[in-house]
Amino acid sequence: MKELKTPVRITIADGKKIDAVAMGTVGLKLIDGTSVTLSDVLYIPEVEGSLISVAKLAEKDVVAQFSKDKCVFRYGDATVMEAKRCGNLYKLKTVGDEVWHAATTSHKEPWAVVHARLGHIPYMRYEQLLTMADRVPRIADAPSDHVCAGCCMGKMREDNFSRSPEKTVKSAGVLDLIHSDVMGSMQTKTPGRCTYAVIFIDDFSRHVTVYFMKKKAGVLEKFKMFKADMENATGRKIKRIRSDNGGEYTGHSSRSTVQARHSS
Repeated sequence: MKELKTPVRITIADGKKIDAVAMGTVGLKLIDGTSVTLSDVLYIPEVEGSLISVAKLAEKDVVAQFSKDKCVFRYGDATVMEAKRCGNLYKLKTVGDEVWHAATTSHKEPWAVVHARLGHIPYMRYEQLLTMADRVPRIADAPSDHVCAGCCMGKMREDNFSRSPEKTVKSAGVLDLIHSDVMGSMQTKTPGRCTYAVIFIDDFSRHVTVYFMKKKAGVLEKFKMFKADMENATGRKIKRIRSDNGGEYTGHSSRSTVQARHSS
């Protein structure tokens, strides 16, 4: 159901005027297995039962044939549905005596739930979305005091390397000097279940490459990938690697793989 910006005023049998506050599409699942979809259905909170307008069905070329014990609705030569007489009313027997909705209902969710379902959308964008699209989930509470842990973690960042002139190495060309560092283990895992990352920064171009790893021992394998990709792309060889004293490039097997001068 879609909420109406302006309620529709309805006059009922006793002359009382009540408001329809939403309009949408609903489906009726009958006991014989037939499913019927009704469009432009009005939702009126003050009315407990569900009423079908024979006049509206007639506008859709549906013919209603009344007898003393039932009413048969036909569209062309086909019988669409059949209502049994109960007192002075004709009632459609639905499965479970309930209407199943073919569209969203007016049920409201907490802002935290809607915020997450819509991809952590800011509240201001959510308000804009309400004016741009139908069937946007409605919220049941104000988001003023809501703090999203996922959004906070997503905005965190590591401190930058120092940019002071005396600490900035001036290399002559690409791959002359590569800065490298390893981060981890990180508390939050990536979708690929990785908790470590190794970063390579070319001193000359400032080109940054990051690889994610499940174990810290994967640094050397990632360096092989980085070395092959960069040297093939540039036609140059890596001359020097600068890192901290973590030991990733200081072992015998590491030195034979790196084939470049290492400094800490």
